[in-house]
Amino acid sequence: MEQTLFMKQEVYFRKCSFCNVFEATDKKPSGIFPHAHDYTQIWYVTRGKCEHYVEGQTYLMTAGDTFLLPPKVEHKTLLGPDSAIISCELSLEAVLPDSSVAQEKDLKSYLDLMSIMNFLQDSKSRQPRFMFRSEVRPVVDRLMREILAEFQEEKPCYQDMLRVKLQELLLLFIREFIVSPDYRTTGAIYERNLPLMEKAIRYIDEHYAEQLMLEDVCRVSTLSKTYFCYLFKLMTKKTFVEYLTECRIHEALRLLENDEDSIQTVSEKLGFNDAAHFSRTFKKQVGISPRGYRKLRNPTETDGEDNTDDVL
Repeated sequence: MEQTLFMKQEVYFRKCSFCNVFEATDKKPSGIFPHAHDYTQIWYVTRGKCEHYVEGQTYLMTAGDTFLLPPKVEHKTLLGPDSAIISCELSLEAVLPDSSVAQEKDLKSYLDLMSIMNFLQDSKSRQPRFMFRSEVRPVVDRLMREILAEFQEEKPCYQDMLRVKLQELLLLFIREFIVSPDYRTTGAIYERNLPLMEKAIRYIDEHYAEQLMLEDVCRVSTLSKTYFCYLFKLMTKKTFVEYLTECRIHEALRLLENDEDSIQTVSEKLGFNDAAHFSRTFKKQVGISPRGYRKLRNPTETDGEDNTDDVL
């Protein structure tokens, strides 16, 4: 029985921090043994044909076919005679715009971005995405060959060019998804509930420093708790608690830039029950205690009465 290998991006993304691009042929194959990885993969067949095995199912690919495989999906590929593919392995988080920036600029843009991330990384369906219609294939062919050339030639600003071309390619996947029958279900859910979710997220953004409860947000959105949690996770890739915590920690980073407030005061301003809970949460999210972060940002700070997080 073949053993499944698990590949991590920190091992394979050495030349470029957010992607790895290569060409495989029947003479120089790749991925012939069962494996999975923690990054997204796009394969484009440039000539010939190949068989792609995805968790027990076989897909026959021919020249001009493209597929996108989400992370953590077991697969292997066998190339036919005189066949070749371009493989692009990438980190979506690094290639797509920063979600925190999108969130600050435009709430709808943030939800759109999270919806895209959900679609591209959907491992529940365990299906590769075969997306492109005949009229789109020439554009995909050009993009894949340009991405390979940029990666191989390493011309000035090649990583910036790679990021732009990869974003264009991913947007093509999204566009094709939107015009596909599959979008009728997920797209309808998204469009129908977007105003309610915008209202809920705006309420969280305005009241995160209070003793905010899930029931409060559900009441504002007029949705049941179960359906709200489903939609919130679908659209943001986060639970309510995760999103609320991120809002509080984001503001904590700003407040800790100066030493006007004690750690206890900061925790109270952000709606935490006590300073110890705040310090534990902050350290879990940021990797350093609030007091340690404040010292890093303000080395001239003198030791005060607030040593809550030093003992955690």
